[in-house]
Formats: sequence, structure tokens, C-alpha cells
Amino acid sequence: MGGSAPRRDHQLPVETTSFVDRRGELTQGRELLARARLVTLTGPGGVGKTRLAARVAARVQRAFPDGVRFVHLSGLHDPALVPLAAADALGLHDHSAQPPLDALVEQVRDRRLLLVVDNCEHLAGACARLAAALLHGTEGVRILATSRHRLGLTEEHLLEVRPLPVPDPDGDLSAAEGYPALTLFADRAAAVVPGFRLTPDNRASVARLCSRLDGLPLAIELAAVRMRVLDVDQLLDRLDDRYRFLTTGSPAALPRHQTLRAAVAWSHDLCTAPEQLVWARLSVLAGSFDLATAEAVCADDTGDPGAGRGRSPAPAEALPPGGARSGGVPGGARPDVATGGARFDDGSGERALPMQALAGTVTLPPLGGGSRNVALPVPAPAGGPVPLPVMRPESLITPSPGSGPGGGLTRPPCAQGPEGVTLPPPLPDPAGPATPSPTAGAAGIWPARPGPALRADDVLDAVAGLVDKSVLCREPGPGGVRYRMLDTLRQYGLEQLRRTVGEEGAVRRRQRDWMLRWVGECERGWFGPGQPETVARLRADRDNLRAALDFSLSTPGEALAGLRLAGTLWFYWHACGAPREGLYWLDRALAANPEPTPERARGLWVAGLLAAATQDFPRGRRDARDALALARVLGDTAEAAHAEYVIGVLRLFGDDLPGALRHFETTVARGPVPGQHLSVVGLDQVELACTLGFLGEADRAVEVCERALGLCERHGEQWVRSYVLRMLALAHTVRRDWAAAERHAREALRLKLAVHDVIGIALTLDLLASIATERGAHRHAAVLLGGADRVWADIDAARWGARTLTSARRDSEERVCRALGREAFEQTHRRGGSLGLAELVGHALQEPARPHPGESPAPHDDTPVRLTPRETEVARLVAEGLANQQIADRLVIARRTAEGHVERILSKLGFSNRSQIAAWVTAQR
Repeated sequence: MGGSAPRRDHQLPVETTSFVDRRGELTQGRELLARARLVTLTGPGGVGKTRLAARVAARVQRAFPDGVRFVHLSGLHDPALVPLAAADALGLHDHSAQPPLDALVEQVRDRRLLLVVDNCEHLAGACARLAAALLHGTEGVRILATSRHRLGLTEEHLLEVRPLPVPDPDGDLSAAEGYPALTLFADRAAAVVPGFRLTPDNRASVARLCSRLDGLPLAIELAAVRMRVLDVDQLLDRLDDRYRFLTTGSPAALPRHQTLRAAVAWSHDLCTAPEQLVWARLSVLAGSFDLATAEAVCADDTGDPGAGRGRSPAPAEALPPGGARSGGVPGGARPDVATGGARFDDGSGERALPMQALAGTVTLPPLGGGSRNVALPVPAPAGGPVPLPVMRPESLITPSPGSGPGGGLTRPPCAQGPEGVTLPPPLPDPAGPATPSPTAGAAGIWPARPGPALRADDVLDAVAGLVDKSVLCREPGPGGVRYRMLDTLRQYGLEQLRRTVGEEGAVRRRQRDWMLRWVGECERGWFGPGQPETVARLRADRDNLRAALDFSLSTPGEALAGLRLAGTLWFYWHACGAPREGLYWLDRALAANPEPTPERARGLWVAGLLAAATQDFPRGRRDARDALALARVLGDTAEAAHAEYVIGVLRLFGDDLPGALRHFETTVARGPVPGQHLSVVGLDQVELACTLGFLGEADRAVEVCERALGLCERHGEQWVRSYVLRMLALAHTVRRDWAAAERHAREALRLKLAVHDVIGIALTLDLLASIATERGAHRHAAVLLGGADRVWADIDAARWGARTLTSARRDSEERVCRALGREAFEQTHRRGGSLGLAELVGHALQEPARPHPGESPAPHDDTPVRLTPRETEVARLVAEGLANQQIADRLVIARRTAEGHVERILSKLGFSNRSQIAAWVTAQR
């Protein structure tokens, strides 16, 4: 099955600003972790719990041989997803049918690691269950949590994180530099006013300012940004005005909470009107985001094609009746399917349990229109190009008659809180007028604002201003710059958003529609050269995808769009190693949409595919058959083909080889149907080759794989191609052609690393170890076995219990031990287990197995050769998996010229195929 994708670093967060000294808390944190397995850092928002936790973890990480991992929960709001977030942070890839928390505990039972769980307060119950399960089910796992409140476990040790100490402004300030609060202010002020430092003239004012801010780091940082336009005394005067106004509000509020709120409200007051509006609208984004997302969510839809840079989704009314649909099929989005098929065993020629040998694949059918990833072109309607179907008109909340100038929505402004709890209407914000205006509704709710539309250019300017004011944090990410808003500031922005009737619902709907359109673009481009980048961006946006799904499935009238989004994401759930989460959303979406729609047909076969990935074969068969029946009733041949693919894979999983052979021979002979995704077309061929291999027909399997390779190479596709290459390698092991088998397996491994297919990497490492054993490269085989065992430990140390996988691995170990001796084997095996994933793959690619006498040795990476700059450029493109025509297009040269470059590279390096060029390029890096 598909493995995991490139993801946000789950090790310690990178610090982008200096850390103010907290020696006492650091020492306490280290001492507590030395004697307790659960330590919770508690304190108010903005006090610096996350930074302190990261520092404590960095100080103790050498004590944890299996590492320190960081679980970010600020963008997560569903308790059911907490165990999955922890598993993701730990790099685990469980595909069993166990409950997620049980599977997590089982996989880390023998590890010594520190898990930092950040921002637990809004998911306290789920975090307590996670901590309890790890404490009771393991011995070497320790947990460092941050929360505004304790988790409530008896094993819990608390460390209260207090505000920074502040000196008496009227006392002796000769040692003011020794106070962290003043040091923090001076450091942040110097970032906006170069040369600023504490002096005898300003120490008292800075101390008084920090005292008024109660030493809260976030409040001090927000105030320091204002030094761009004010001096310290002016800052103090204006803060005092805001604080006096604030204390006339709720007398029940804690003074420290009032202080932070005063600083946040003051920062809000100093923003321009567009900045305030963008701040409020961006608060619906649960995670980091790029500028295109900010523009799509914040820019008003004026009907002008240029608004929002033309990137916000088309309104529902722009769709043709029934929604645009490729191939003339009525309905919504057009998906495609893919799974990895079962594979040959690793050299023995015996049958493996197909499920276990499967290493997944994924690609989708396009939403609402043909493109290069669709098997056959689909004509556009007479009116012009097919618009992207984002949502159906019936899923919109329509304006209610007599609403305000902006057209209020029928949905009430109350929001859904955690676990379905309805939050009360927001209270009046202290940043607003002391007395609600005559037009204000109850509880300070205002009608929709009628002001001028916010354009994309306005959003860009506002984002720049919010970064300048430290409301948004700028950070690197896949595809370029991304932005993030601190949780405290996001909550404030949500309060502002909810003050206008219908505004939150409208903005959340806009965010969901943007996600639908963007995911549809990812689906259409999946069968192409940009897969690693697509996967990385989807991972970066997963919190926003979850927010869009939750909004759709918890808001009346939006469920169909939620099902469409969950179904369109099938390639992400499957190829990126997230079948459990995919099933969670699909279960909710299918339950909310029982009507016979194209979206339901897709949702059913995707659920069947993911159920198969988690070894729930009965459910997989049931869902896939229901999907096929519904697609036939709807006349949707593409969805029917996708459902048929899942049915065939389940036959293979169930060891019904004759039935699987008949099935895939029929689908491959039939060829693609209109709207069918090319990934599924290729995967049909992969599964046919797999079945032939299990039946011992290696020659036919090779022939099928060669055709599938041609399809992948024409499109520059990597993920399906990696499975085709692995199938070729396995077929050559049946032929006992070890040189060809190694060549194809190494190329498959390189591609699997590019798309971070961890399960595929594990399977291919096993295969390469078996090949190395057969070729007599025993030390190399021992390293590969050690590395493969370490990768499998994050998936299933028992290799799913598959007889052929375990027997092939055992056979390799026994033969290598006889050749090297047990002690030498274990030492070399440990070396392989100590390598990181990239190092391990690099080792496998750079060290070809020793050939048998009479075989031509595979070229080594240190081949003394010099390529021209253009040849070097072409070699790198070959390593990316590009075919000659794609290289020509990329470099704007003729195809014949590109072919000439490739031939000269092969000649200079003494190679015979493109895979060897790719391995050579990887070694040079």
C-alpha cells in the first residue's frame, strides 16, 4: 500500500527568534523528566509554554535513543484524530484493523523516546487517554505536554510556567539587563529599531511597560513591534488607555488574561481596516497557509474573473445544471482510483499474501473535466471550457430575505465547538465601541458589513502588514513561503469574525470551496512529474483540509460538498499512508449522504479501497460492490471502472488468483474508459503482472510491465512507475536474472524515496537484500536487512504475518550468517538499522551487489568521467524520471537533441540504461 509522504518536521521546532533565559524552569523540567514519565507545563496563553517545552526536550534528547518527536495539536479540533496525529509525528505507518491507539502503543512498546504533545487544553480528554495508554502500555516512552490546564492523571507531574520576572520600575534598575522581561523587550525592539538597547534613560519606562504587561512574553513581543512608530513612553501611555478601558469590562476576568487581551486588542486597533478584516478571515485557517489560500479565503467574490487573481473557486451558479461532469455523466467530481497490488515474493517464486506484498498506489480522476491525467479527452460543453465543480447549488446556504446590506445567511452565527458542542454567541469585543451601535444585534452581533469588496491585491498588502506587526509568522514551506497565526491571535480573530452576522459561515464556506478546487487540481495533476511536490503541499495543508471537512459535515446543507472533498482526497488517503483518517472522514460523509449520487459512488469505492488497506476485507468487498452497482445505475462508466479495480484487488488479496487473472485480463484488454484516471489504467496492468507472477508466468508479467512503463514514462509519472519497476524486479527474480532484478529494484527504490512511499521502500529493501544474498554480497545484504527491519518496525515488525515475506527474510539472514558468522552479521545488521531513511536508500543505490563471475559489473558512482554542463543538466532530469520528450520540453530543445545528450551520457559513463544514470546522479549528491 502507499506509504507516508513528506511532512512537516515532527522533531523539535526550529527557533526563529532568540530564547530568553529561563534557567530555573529548564532545570526543573529536566529534573522532572528524569524521575517522571508525564510532565505537563501549565500556564496562561502567551506565557511561552511551547518554546520552553522545545528547549527542555532539546536538553534531554540524548537520553532518548529513539528520538524526540513533537505533536502539534493547535490546528486539530477532533478528539478522534489525536492518536493519528501522534502516530504521524512518530513516523508510524500502521495499516492494521486495530483501534488507532492500540496500534500506536504496540508499535512503540519497546522504544525509548520522548513525545512532546503541544497545546492539549482544547483536547484534554483525548490527550489524557493518549498519555494513559502510553504510560501503561510501554516502559520507555515519556511525555512532555503543554496545556493551560492539567490533564488530570495520577502519574502527572506539573511545572507551572510563570510570566517573566520584572523589576520594580521605581527601584534600583542598575542590573536591569538581568531581568528576562526587559531583555526580551530590548531584543524584539532592536529587531524593528536597529541599535535599540536598554539605557539609564529608558530602563524605568521599559520596566514599567513590562510590568503593565505582567511579564507575558507574547504581550511584550506585540508591544515591542510598535517601537517602529512610537517610543517607549508613548507605548506606555497608549497601553494604559487600552487597559483602563478593558478593566471596565467583565470583572470576572483574571488580571493576567485581561493583560494579554489588552495587548492583542491594542495590536488589532493599530491595524488598518483591511488588515483587521484579513486577520478575522484568516482565523478560519487551522494550520499554516500560502498566499494563494489567503487570497482565496479573504478576497470578496465580486463576480469579476480577475478578483482573487482568478483563483477562488467558481460560484455554484456558474455550473451547468447538475454540475459539470466529464464524459457527459451528470453529477459532481470525477475521481480515479489506485492501490498497490500484491507483488511477487522476494525471490522464492512462492505465492505471497497479496495484501502483505502490496505497496500501494494512488491517482484520481479529474474533477469536472478532462486533462492529461484522464484516459480519454472529454469535450467541453458548447458554452466554453468546463468549469471546475466546487459545490452544488443545493449545498449553499441561501441569503435570507430582509437581511442586512451584505445579504445575511440563514445559518446562525453560533459555531460548533469541540465534540459537537454549540458555542454561545460571542460577547462584545472590548476593541469595539463601548456601546453597541443601533444596528448591532443581540450580544454584539452586527449585520453583514456593506463596505467595499476586498480584492486580492488588498489581501497581499494586508498579509504584508500583518507580518510586519507580528500577527502572522512567516515560515518556509513546500511551494514557497507560508504563514501561520498563533493560536491566541487566531481565537481573537474568530471573535471579530463572529461579530458580523453570517460572516464566519461565508468565510468557512469559501475556504472549503478553495480546498475543493485545489485538491481537484492536485488530483488531475497526480499522474505526472510533480507528485513529490503535491504530496508535500497536501501534508502542509492537512489541518486546513480537516477544518474544511469538519465544517462541511457539521453544518446543515453542506454535507454533499464534504463527501465530494473526502472522495477527491482518495489519492492522499491511500498513497500518502493515511487510510485510517480517510476512513474516518468517509464514514461520516457517507452516513450524512445516503442519496444515490455520483459523490456517494466515489465515496463507496474509496472506502472499500481504504478498508482493504487496513485489512478489513469484508467491508472492502461490500463497499466496492455497492459502488459498482450505484455507478451502473447512474450510468457513470468511469466510477464503475474504479470500483471494478478495487474488486479485482480484493480478489488478489484473497488469493483468488484465477479470478483475479480473469478480472484484470478483461480490464486491461478493454482499455481505458472515458474519464478513467490514468493511474488506474496503469495499476490495472500492475495487478495483472502481479497475478501472472504469482502464477509463475514471468515472461508474460515482464511484457505487461513494459507496456505500463511506457505509459508512465510518457507522463513523467513516478509513483505507479515505482511499482511497475518493482514488479519487473520480482519477475526477473523468478527468472533468476539477478543483475536485471537488482537494476529494476534499485530504480524502484529511488522513485519510492522521491515520493516517500515508506511501505514500498520496506518491501523493496527486502527484495534487494534477497538479491544481494543470491549474488554473494553478504555484507551488503546484512546492511540492507538491518535497514529494512528498522523501516518495518514503523509499519509492522512482523511484516503483516505474510509467510513469503517472513520466510524470504529469514532465508536471507540464515545464508548471510553462515557466510559472515553471527557476530559479524549482527554488527553489520546494527549498522544498517542505525541509518536514516535517506542514508539507507543512498547506501542501497551507491553500493551495487557484487556480480557473479562472468557478469558485467554494475558501474560504480566514482566513475572517472566528466560531463558537460548541458549533459549534467540532462542527467539530472533523467534522474527525476523525465522521458526524452519531457526533457526536450523542459530545456526548450528538439527531442532528437535530448536523445543525443542521453546517448552521450550513457556512452561516457559506460552505462546501458537510464536507471544507472539516475543512480549515478543520486550518488553525486
